[in-house]
Formats: sequence, C-alpha cells, structure tokens
Amino acid sequence: MKVSIIIPTYNRETMLCNTLANIVSFEHQYHELIVVDQTKKHDQETQSFLDDLTAAGKITWLYVDYPNLPNARNVGIGKSSGDIVLFFDDDVEINEKTIPSHVSGFNDRQTGCVTGKITIQNINTTGNKVLEKSGSIKKHIKSLLFLFFRKRASYVGRLGVLSDFSGNKMLPADSCIGCNMSFRKDVFEKCGSFDTQFTGNAIREDTDMSVRLRRGGYKIAYIPQAALVHYMDNAGGTRTAATQAYWHTIFKNQCYFYIKNFRYSRLSIMLIHIFDFFRCSRQGLKPMPIFRQAWKAAKVIASPQCDDAEQRRTYESVPAVH
Repeated sequence: MKVSIIIPTYNRETMLCNTLANIVSFEHQYHELIVVDQTKKHDQETQSFLDDLTAAGKITWLYVDYPNLPNARNVGIGKSSGDIVLFFDDDVEINEKTIPSHVSGFNDRQTGCVTGKITIQNINTTGNKVLEKSGSIKKHIKSLLFLFFRKRASYVGRLGVLSDFSGNKMLPADSCIGCNMSFRKDVFEKCGSFDTQFTGNAIREDTDMSVRLRRGGYKIAYIPQAALVHYMDNAGGTRTAATQAYWHTIFKNQCYFYIKNFRYSRLSIMLIHIFDFFRCSRQGLKPMPIFRQAWKAAKVIASPQCDDAEQRRTYESVPAVH
C-alpha cells in the first residue's frame, strides 16, 4: 500500500526543517511527502531548505495563501496518489516504527483510520495555552470518567470528547488526533473531506472527521507503536496567547462541532466546557459574552447541516464498530 504523507504548515521555520529532515530519513517507507505551506514568507534559510528538498524530489511543496488547517489537509489529499494518507504536524519527530505501524493497522479492511501514541515535549509552556494546566480537578474528573471507557483510546458522545493517546495497548478509538493520523484515501470519497468551517486552531476538525468516518461504517484503531514526539512549538502554528479572539475561536469551533453532529443545546455545550469557562475567567476575560457570540456564529455556520436529516442522528444511535 502506497503511503502519502501530508504536512500542513503555518509560520514554522527551524522546527519545520527539523521535522522534514527527520521524516525524509525514512523515505524508503513511504511513497511521497507533500508539504502544504500557508506561510506568507519564510526566513531565507528555511526557504532555501525547502527549495533544495523540492529540487531533489524529496518533497512536493504546495503553497496556499489562505491559512486554514482543514483546507490545507484537503489540498494535500487532492494532490496525493497513495492508498493511505498519513498526516503529521510540522513540529514532530517520528521513529523507524511510526510509518510501518500506521500501515499495519489497515490489514483490517474495516479500519478507515489509524492514530498513534503521542509524547509531548515542550518545557516552555508560557504563552502556550494548549499546554498550560487547567487545574487538578479537571484532571481527576477526566481520569475518573476514563475508568468507564478504559477499553477505548478515545470516547465521543454525550459527555463530550475524552481521549488518551499515551497508552501502550492497541485499542479501538472513537476519534483520532490531528498531529498523528492516517486514513484510507477512499474514506474521503465516502465520508467527505475535512470541514473548512473549523477555523483558527481548528479544534475538533479531526474529531468531526472521525464522527463521519464511524458513521460511514469504518473503525478507528489506536496503535501505540505508530508513535511520535510532538514538540508543540510555541513559535508559529496556531497556539496563540489567551486573547478574546483566541477564546472566541475555541468556543465557536466547539459549538459548531456539537451543533453539527449532535444538535446539542447551548446549555449542554456550556456544561461540557465549564472548565474552559474557568480558565477564560482566570485569564481576566469574561467568558459568557464571548461564548454567546461564538454560539451565534456557530449556529449560522451549522444551519445547513442542521436541516440535513442525516445530521439529525445522534452519535449514539449508530452502532459502534469495534
């Protein structure tokens, strides 16, 4: 099975070069490496590095002038020619088992997606809201809830989204994780491409794809050997400081996901993300006005989907395939 690796990138410099050098060292394991670049202008050193890789036939470099992660993924899919489409972030490091382990997961014809173990390495969390701790209470509640779902690497349903991609056992999963996920290419023909309505940090774009994939009758497999290190670099990317715009995007994407796929009420979404409200408040902002605006924006975006009978089905009404 031919593997097409796609790396969307935005405003990365040294870390992007390190990631590409690492992946190219395993070029005998894949068919092609496609870089979808949304950066307006790179440093000269980075641009020279990309030009050299392109000239040597090591990468296919595509430029997209509209920064949107789901769109970048779709552009890469359209250009790819492999049987398997494998997505990595632009700030990761893989090993010799990562790609073969992704491929092995597709020995089961029902498997439409494989996701792998993530080891986060970033000691500088200042300004990185993804890595800043939200409190021990949330951590303990999440651990308690996972006692009921410990036979899955991730859970998507009435309680929201719970995930743990650090385990060492092969497990079924309800969702994948965007920095380390692979798909049969024909999945996109049946289930559709990534939804470009997820903007900014695009949180839940991978979960949304996962929901549609499972509704299409495919399985998602968590294979720990398909592992990588995710540096979650503060420089570049979409991990911005906590501003009103940042929280509006977070809430808008979350609301859109739950309205589109489950038709959740505003109160239900608020309860699921109550700890985000606390975080937002601790950062000196007023979460309710931000959330109300985000909810209204999400309702407008989701309205065509809400009129679609197929989207009225709840996730729980579709039998899980394990």
